[in-house]
Amino acid sequence: MFLDSKLKKEITETKYLAVENTWRYRAIIRIMFKNYEKMNFWLLKEQIHEKLIKYEEFNQYDMETLKQDLEALVNWGNLLTMYDVRKMKTIEEFKNKQYKYQVSPYTVEIERMLIRLEVLKEESRGSLEATLVERFKEELKEITLMTTRENNKVYDWWKRLNRDFKVLNENYQDYISKF
Repeated sequence: MFLDSKLKKEITETKYLAVENTWRYRAIIRIMFKNYEKMNFWLLKEQIHEKLIKYEEFNQYDMETLKQDLEALVNWGNLLTMYDVRKMKTIEEFKNKQYKYQVSPYTVEIERMLIRLEVLKEESRGSLEATLVERFKEELKEITLMTTRENNKVYDWWKRLNRDFKVLNENYQDYISKF
């Protein structure tokens, strides 16, 4: 595998998952994501604050801290901003720019993955399926035939064998860990 520029690039959009205030950032992003799923794409900071303070952990959470958190999430590429020009009637209001926030497409995918991981942890995989063991056994029996097959057929067989072994090994580990 070649290390191209995409693999070398830091993924700043994941910073919110492993910093000091992760619990706040993740709550903000999850609220934004849940609204995104409901096709409510843009939220004002007041709307975000209103949703956050419903939780006990955010009882003392003020608008200034939220503003700083939103700024960090914008800088990391998790949130997109747009000026909220609906309420601007004076020059003073224009100077105190009000933004609407939307979760970025990259962060949508990160949140979808996190939700799948949360579900995966809740599910218990630890079972050994007889069909998988049988399939692996049948694949192994074909090893003697591989010397006469074309390279691409051998490669396909090898990929199947490795995939089945990996799944079998993971299921075995999960099964044993239950004990």
